[in-house]
Amino acid sequence: MTRALGILCLALSFPLILVAQTTGTLIDHNSAFSRGTINPDWKPFYHGVASGDPLADRVIIWTRVTPDAPGSGPVEVEWVVSTDVDLSDIVAQGTFITDASRDYTVKVDVSGLSPGTTYYYGFSALGAASLTGRTKTTPTGNQADHLKFGVVSCSNYQAGFFNAYQRLSERNDLDAILHLGDYIYEYADGGYGNDDVIDQRPLTYKEEIITLDQYRTRYSTYRLDTSLARVHQQHPFITVWDDHESANDAYKDGAQNHQPDTEGDWEERKAVSRQAYFEWMPIRDNPQQKIWRTISYGNIADLIMLDTRLEGRDEQILDINDPALYDTARTLLGKEQYDWLTEQLTTSTATWKILGQQVIFSDFNVGWAALQDTASTFSILESLFLDIWDGYPAERRKIIDLIEESEIENTVILTGDFHSTFAFDVADQPVDLQIQTIPGIGDIPIYAPGSYDPVTGDNSIAVEFATPSVTSANFDENVGFVTALFLQGQINQPIDVPNPPISLGNPNPHMRFTDLIRHGYFVLDIKPDSVQADWYYSDILEITDSESFGEGWRTLNGKSHLQKAQGETAPKAVQDTPAPPNPPFTTSSTTQQKPQSDLVVLGLYPNPFSQTNTIHYALNAPADLRINLSNIDGTFSKVLFEGETPTGLYTLVTDGNELPAGTYFYTISTNGRVMKTLKVILKK
Repeated sequence: MTRALGILCLALSFPLILVAQTTGTLIDHNSAFSRGTINPDWKPFYHGVASGDPLADRVIIWTRVTPDAPGSGPVEVEWVVSTDVDLSDIVAQGTFITDASRDYTVKVDVSGLSPGTTYYYGFSALGAASLTGRTKTTPTGNQADHLKFGVVSCSNYQAGFFNAYQRLSERNDLDAILHLGDYIYEYADGGYGNDDVIDQRPLTYKEEIITLDQYRTRYSTYRLDTSLARVHQQHPFITVWDDHESANDAYKDGAQNHQPDTEGDWEERKAVSRQAYFEWMPIRDNPQQKIWRTISYGNIADLIMLDTRLEGRDEQILDINDPALYDTARTLLGKEQYDWLTEQLTTSTATWKILGQQVIFSDFNVGWAALQDTASTFSILESLFLDIWDGYPAERRKIIDLIEESEIENTVILTGDFHSTFAFDVADQPVDLQIQTIPGIGDIPIYAPGSYDPVTGDNSIAVEFATPSVTSANFDENVGFVTALFLQGQINQPIDVPNPPISLGNPNPHMRFTDLIRHGYFVLDIKPDSVQADWYYSDILEITDSESFGEGWRTLNGKSHLQKAQGETAPKAVQDTPAPPNPPFTTSSTTQQKPQSDLVVLGLYPNPFSQTNTIHYALNAPADLRINLSNIDGTFSKVLFEGETPTGLYTLVTDGNELPAGTYFYTISTNGRVMKTLKVILKK
């Protein structure tokens, strides 16, 4: 989202910390919460299962297998899809070969399924079975008259615990989870998080991730979180990336958090971040690795997913006084995606057109807050938030004109990125902004009524729902609870200045609901006559089984503006049977479950290698750990690490620049006992 500006109290901070590459040493952590290590009962499918991108006749199913010696060769994985939770009524099955070239991930596009149907699936390999997953295909025609989606974004591992994911995993009437980006964060361990939990949520590496191996390791760490694994197990995901899957404030040609002189070529970094995303996420593969796509849910809804980050975004302009900001050629989507979006909106025959995208679309007026801080100005504050559609006003106007002139009814925009709750009426001119110069005060904004009427909703052409973060810092974490509460109360209310007495008007009359403090998600409830968003909130600083309902806001068919709901929507009449919490026993008569180990090597990157090599591993119990590297003929041997090591996730990075080419072996021992011997090849 926004870069670390730290000006006044509205800026969301994203600190940039550059840490030198660590080689040849253990990246050490004190401890790891159990949801961030491994579950030995899930061996070798420690990362669980997932599904995604459902269509009427197919769905992606996903897992990741961890062989005893990563890099040792391919692994054959069997998969099944069934109509029952016991996986006995099999409707599809097959075999998938995976290896280190795809980080041992498994992704199958299962076809030949029935529309609007709940299925269960599982994998087996190396004598063991995975968790059973639950998924669902999309309906066709009038098959469905009620849809529910969980909507999430911005899950920073070191900002808190993923309670929102856990609560969503317990719901049994969702059609899918819509993840609107910032699934991972690229910052170094300790670089961006909450001090109250950061020691309980350690990450590897101690530097910002920029290579394919580092992105893979970050996804691996996230997917070992039990709450995230559970929500993937129970629901199909439909995902788009935002900036932190690559780098903060990314655009097509660079990013605020990418420095070419120290971090290399942006195109290379962008490419490896895309590769890791498509390896680790249950998204349908395509040669261009594009994420913009439409998924139809029968006659009731078309889900139109956008890429407002890497596809076509021009570089951000961070000054509202820069004339270039208003250039009609500036684009957030790029021409190809914009033309595609135009076609999707104008040709959709579904009752509801649901746009899933990353950044706030509606006008976001904040300059008034400069009156609270003599060190700031209207222009400074307005310039803080130009990473959103406010920074691309001409293209936004084109989309609004398209919806209005083509009389496209029932457009609902879903937004992530901003870490806060918003419900907007989308209007072309929610206020008529005028700047007045007041002696002794300076320039102040006057927010006169525009063409939009907040009472009747006249001239609102769509509605927008923004989801809070799962954990990422919002206003109270950044500026304090009291300040955040003041901003929350004033941001969409009339402002009166006492001396001299001036009424500034309401800066955001189209913002019908806001919460700048709480974390969670919303459930999008879609019926033929209405769409409603219900927001739910939970703590992030401790594991909790509770959540609270905030508010519900709805729009009626043909109205394109919001009304406050009387309460949360009712559950669906039919609830799906959840997938079981534990893997089934292996059914093969020739294999048995292998004994568990307190040491698991999760990845060996890359192999062969030419410069550096990384071991990603987990300890499920404290141990006296020793890692030794030797060559094949025994003429070289070096202890890379030795010492008491607590439970947790780790990486060890070995620098091979000073070593001759050849075959080497890692020997990993715990408490004096050799647990792993791993072969690596160094090429020059």
